[in-house]
Amino acid sequence: MNDSSIRLSVGFIGLGMMGRGMAQHVLVKGHQVGLLLRSQDSETRCADLLLAGAKGLTTSAQVAAMADVLIICVTGSPEVEEVILAQHGVLEGIKAGCVVVDCSTSQPDSTRHLAAAITAKGALFLDAALTGTPKHAEEGQLNLLVGGDKTVLERVRPVFELFAKNIFYCGEVGAGHTTKLLHQFVVLGNAAILAEAFSCAKKTGVNLEVLCDVIDSGGANSTAFQRLRPYVLEGNDQMFRFSIGNAHKDMRYYARMTGEARAVSYLGDAVHNTYTVATNLGYTPQFIPHLINSVDTVNGALPDPENN
Repeated sequence: MNDSSIRLSVGFIGLGMMGRGMAQHVLVKGHQVGLLLRSQDSETRCADLLLAGAKGLTTSAQVAAMADVLIICVTGSPEVEEVILAQHGVLEGIKAGCVVVDCSTSQPDSTRHLAAAITAKGALFLDAALTGTPKHAEEGQLNLLVGGDKTVLERVRPVFELFAKNIFYCGEVGAGHTTKLLHQFVVLGNAAILAEAFSCAKKTGVNLEVLCDVIDSGGANSTAFQRLRPYVLEGNDQMFRFSIGNAHKDMRYYARMTGEARAVSYLGDAVHNTYTVATNLGYTPQFIPHLINSVDTVNGALPDPENN
């Protein structure tokens, strides 16, 4: 399977902002692609892939049955557990030797449980969490954080290289998802700090454009800042297309992980609380830049209705 000239059957479960771009790159390179399409909306969203030769399927079991490599890219552990364990799920259709890859952001303990269930069927498992944006998915420039048997990673590396610019081997099963949660804590924690800073700046009369230039030129600069800056100055939230609801879920997973590890989480708890409050205020579907509005609301200011 490590020969890039071999044509494989690759199944995709989860065709949102990330999964659809990944599937497109695999299809363009000539592999047979199966897509789980359970609604008219998903069929419409993937119409171009179907016209290009992808096969639409209606159950996870059907996708598993056709796949040499099965890539799952859904929201989190409950969704992964459903597609694998539920009736007409992956375990009902999977064939021996298939490599199941969970690209979701999942809880490591759930990941290890599902890996054991899959290997009991004679299949193989990798957790391969993603970092990057939907634009990176469209461009085939994602990062993959992989946990599992390194020899299995080498088998499917040619598939991963179709949509990833960096492939990091993190360790045994669960290590990819553990590393992703640590990454999310750093990024989402940075965003939470910036949201507080910009809220305070508005209340103290600081020129936001000057503040952005100062941050850009010094040690406070970061990827999170660069993605928030267009919103602060122009109201454009499209550079940080990750929902507050997903951020809250990731920080909830991080809090559980640190608790199980008995690790210090003073800042983690504060960041988790920031996203919990934003979720309780109804910001769940909004992208991360709207966290600034949430902080403004908590501090007693009325959010700008055009940005809310």
